[in-house]
Amino acid sequence: MNLNAALFIARRAMGGRKSAENSITAQKRRNGLRPPASGLGGAIVAIGVSIVPLILVLVVSDGMIEGITRRYIETKSHHLQVSVPMAFGDKIVEKGIPALESLFGISQAYLERIGTAVAVSGQQSHAVVLRALPQEFFEDPGTMLYLKRIAGESIPRGGRGMVLGSALAQALKVDLGELVTIITPLKDGSNPGEYSGYGYAPRLSIFRVTGIVSAGYRDLDALWAFISPEAGNSLLSYPSSSAVIGIKVNDPYDNTLGNEIRGAIVQALESLYPDWFEENYVRTWPEVEQSLYANFGTTKTMLLFIMAIILLVAAINLGSALSTFVAERSMDIAVLRSMGASDRMIGGIFAGAGLLAGAAGTVLGVGVGLILALNINGLIGVAEWAVNIADSFSSKLSGRPTLPLKLLDPGYYLESIPLSLDLGSVVMVIASSLVLSAAVSLIPSRKAVRMSVQDLIRKS
Repeated sequence: MNLNAALFIARRAMGGRKSAENSITAQKRRNGLRPPASGLGGAIVAIGVSIVPLILVLVVSDGMIEGITRRYIETKSHHLQVSVPMAFGDKIVEKGIPALESLFGISQAYLERIGTAVAVSGQQSHAVVLRALPQEFFEDPGTMLYLKRIAGESIPRGGRGMVLGSALAQALKVDLGELVTIITPLKDGSNPGEYSGYGYAPRLSIFRVTGIVSAGYRDLDALWAFISPEAGNSLLSYPSSSAVIGIKVNDPYDNTLGNEIRGAIVQALESLYPDWFEENYVRTWPEVEQSLYANFGTTKTMLLFIMAIILLVAAINLGSALSTFVAERSMDIAVLRSMGASDRMIGGIFAGAGLLAGAAGTVLGVGVGLILALNINGLIGVAEWAVNIADSFSSKLSGRPTLPLKLLDPGYYLESIPLSLDLGSVVMVIASSLVLSAAVSLIPSRKAVRMSVQDLIRKS
């Protein structure tokens, strides 16, 4: 059989109702019988619609995870950290910091003392994480990129200056220049060897708010209270606090972070502190926040699994539409048979029709999904504006107060979604959609191959 004739018939079959009116099956319309369906347009749209949320989930979840991760490693967990005994003073630790900063790939090292406390202002109280950090931490480019100054100074100075996270300042209802009482445990000298609650009394320290900062993520901003190393040495004591050497490297995402760089740190500190240092004291940022990042990965996997099920349903819908398509093209199949078309050619025509439909739906879904994903912050803003306008109009009619709506509550999400487009994941979505489309097209194409000429003519 001539290949051009087969392609002509395949193109006419793919054309849906319009091309059918010019085909032999148009005789059914003239005889008052049911016309052919409108091609595979509905299945194409279904595949496209199912891919749009899949692309959105990929881009938005990757952006969220990357944005939160960068904030954690630059402002909280550092790129690497070394646990240090609290009994070690600054002078002892200072020996190790120059040695670490001289290593290849390390840009900065500093001592951080961390402790928990209760902050009180007026009638408000809140649990806080006290972080005693040197000026070098706040001047680090990575820290400055994500820890933004909202008011006052971003660096705590002196023995009674304190910089608060923006959400913590809101919870305490304090502003610049106001006083905050910090309650920490004070060890009772009557029980010098015991660390039970009976051996401690509350210690009250007064600090003045000299600055307010924000990392753009409420989980961090709601806990942090930064103080100077001078204040940390006098206020934070074992066992209610801990100390680490925070380390920043040139590239925290380099594969050498957990091998070469970590090994060099271990070797340098073992020679300086042979009495107490152990290799497991050095941890990379994925190890420090392991449970958090595992939770992020699990959440993303579950979302993608749900979206993949939607795509699978759309692909099955394509197979169903193609089966109906084959049944309605029985006369065209009879013509192909009478012209000497082989089983392989007939099967290829309908399998190709399904694959082309899947490809069209994939292109449609990926295109629309990428457009929406790359403009997600603007779209969310427009949606919030529209919903708040509608709510304002409704509140005026009903007399109830207007409540501003935030689609992405900054208490649970980033204030702005960073855009992160992983081309590899997009290619995987495209390939998966095409493979599913080709797979579900095999059954209808085999059904077309099994039709005999006699049955086709008799049914037509």
